[in-house]
Amino acid sequence: MTPSAKLGGFKVLKDVVGIATVSSLESDHFPAELCRIIAENKINLPYITCLNDGHYWGVTLLVDAADGVKTTRLVEETDGQVFSPNAKSVVLSIFPHKKNPEITGSIFEAFGQQGIEPEALANSPSAISVVLKEEVLNRASEALFEPFSFSAYRTPADWKDAQKGKEKLYKEVVASYQEQRPKVYGLEVLENQELIRIKLNEWDMGQIGGGFREFSRLGLNLSFLATGPGQEKKNDLLALCLPTTDLPSCTKILDRMLPKADVTGLSPVALFFMNGPHFGDRYGIVRDLLASFLEASVDLLGLGCTIASITGIVPSHQIESAIQAIQTCFDVPSVNKKAG
Repeated sequence: MTPSAKLGGFKVLKDVVGIATVSSLESDHFPAELCRIIAENKINLPYITCLNDGHYWGVTLLVDAADGVKTTRLVEETDGQVFSPNAKSVVLSIFPHKKNPEITGSIFEAFGQQGIEPEALANSPSAISVVLKEEVLNRASEALFEPFSFSAYRTPADWKDAQKGKEKLYKEVVASYQEQRPKVYGLEVLENQELIRIKLNEWDMGQIGGGFREFSRLGLNLSFLATGPGQEKKNDLLALCLPTTDLPSCTKILDRMLPKADVTGLSPVALFFMNGPHFGDRYGIVRDLLASFLEASVDLLGLGCTIASITGIVPSHQIESAIQAIQTCFDVPSVNKKAG
């Protein structure tokens, strides 16, 4: 990617705290139970990822700073092991990325050069959302101007000026989920994908970024990307989805970019994407989705909820059941299926 590659922009969500937790026992119900309790307490979820490595669930969620202590207590009541309670965080969302792994790779490399390590990250069809410690926000925003230019602002100073007066507006977005059947703008399904799960003891942002660039040179789209906590405190789980078109080349790239990591693959899987008018006010939205999957015996493999989008992964043979489950709890005007 050239240094002048142009993106639309990026925005920041402040005054949130991050909580990383894993299920203390092997339980398919852990994310659903956790989201049920959070919804009953009307706590908004601007960001949540749920990753299953086959033995446990790793969940990362963000809530308003005022709800941090209460949410930590609720997580512990569901038998979750809390690793990082009440860490003051921000969410930096960069858009659009168009599923291009070269853009993701450039973000990783830019942060790696500045010694910035994300607390968590996830992509949606429209944006890449990076959870950062509050104190590194300025360095992170300035780092983005190395690989990218932005249509909305020319310099880091322009971006800072553009944020003035917006914090109050962001704070006025409060949870307002009231519909019996939340509306969805559209449901997109992507098939013929492989889920790759990587257990990391440490991050090498530059090395991972270089690997994503190689995915781009192969012409592969990065349809899913999310991180979650590992079973050990210093471990992380990185999950991504790529088309099943060139798996030997992908495996070689992954082995080279992460020689000490534990890499496993699962295919074929299918992805679904959706957003809706109330998805930014998310309490109750994820609860309903997870409850419908449990009732339909759909095996969710991963979930990422950022900004106003939900992205999920299920085994390919269960995608029709997943679509039907979504339609039982959401008002879905259309379903668009793509081969991958």
